[in-house]
Amino acid sequence: MTAAKAAGLPDGSVLLFSDERCAPVDGCRDWRDFSPSLAEAEGYEFPALSEHEATTQPATVNYSSGTTGMPKGVAVSHHNLIAGLEQSIFMKYAKKPWTAETRPRETWAGFLPLYHAYGQQYTICMGLKLGITSYVMPKFEFEEFLRLIETYEVTHLQLAPPVMVMLSKRPETAKYNLNSVTDVLCGAAPLSKELQNEISSKLGCEVIQGYGMTEVTCGVLMVPGGTTDE
Repeated sequence: MTAAKAAGLPDGSVLLFSDERCAPVDGCRDWRDFSPSLAEAEGYEFPALSEHEATTQPATVNYSSGTTGMPKGVAVSHHNLIAGLEQSIFMKYAKKPWTAETRPRETWAGFLPLYHAYGQQYTICMGLKLGITSYVMPKFEFEEFLRLIETYEVTHLQLAPPVMVMLSKRPETAKYNLNSVTDVLCGAAPLSKELQNEISSKLGCEVIQGYGMTEVTCGVLMVPGGTTDE
């Protein structure tokens, strides 16, 4: 609140977000107080945007660690989201023997933060666009992650290198049946070829890498899906 006042934000601009309803604190209200009723939500229609509006009106502001400078809020337009999504879908199936429309069953485990570019593009945007069942975890706990994969026969994982290390090193991995996993995408930090090949061999799955930045919506470079990349 001190920072908000110093920045000149008007009262009521800071909201409290929690799984449980929060009592007001120092003028901060629970985000549910601003939510529409169920009837209003069901009757809502998204406005049709012109080409100019789609490229200039922010759809979201994602906060970046800064990459090469100070942390910053990155304004992402509707056009950014759609263009990045279509490019990523193309690359995901580029060398597969099927297309996005003819693919076999896919089930995802969604643990990436939904406010982060990676989780936003895959769990939210791509999952909805392709109609893929995604089991979203309230928070990441490694053994619960493994249980979810086994229980729901998850086929595709979007991971970061620290989770790859857990799959490699932690003994809990051997307690669960992960045979359903066919594809792993790893991004958000560098991944060594040794670890990539180890997980690919251990799970009997394809592992590909991607590189991205919040400042470009999400992905910049991605190994085409279906590539034998050792």
